[in-house]
Amino acid sequence: MSFKNLGSLPTEAVARLIGFYPAINASNPQAYAAGMIALFSRYPASLVAVAVDPVNGLPSLHDYLPSIKQAKEFLEPKYAQELKLAESERRRRQQLLPAAGRDPQEKYRISQGFRKLGETLRAMNSGSVTG
Repeated sequence: MSFKNLGSLPTEAVARLIGFYPAINASNPQAYAAGMIALFSRYPASLVAVAVDPVNGLPSLHDYLPSIKQAKEFLEPKYAQELKLAESERRRRQQLLPAAGRDPQEKYRISQGFRKLGETLRAMNSGSVTG
């Protein structure tokens, strides 16, 4: 299995992470694994894949299994950045939406309003001009 194809299976990611270390140093390895699974379940699969990547992830930063706190500290800034980029993209797309077109009746009413306004202004100006 490649690291990019972890999918949404936090259990496989934790097993892969634990596999990079010689021995598990947790007082209760099952509790550690369950805690890491719970943590990884909160993040998108793409970020979990980054976390367990041996070259750029947690195994490249820690000589021993990282604590749940260390894993969270690794993931949180990356997740916050992803959310920020997603929000920025959402706003950009929202701005690109075409403006709603006016219906023909509305256009007609507006043009008639301007026509009447023009007639009123011309009438007012013609009556107030003194020679």
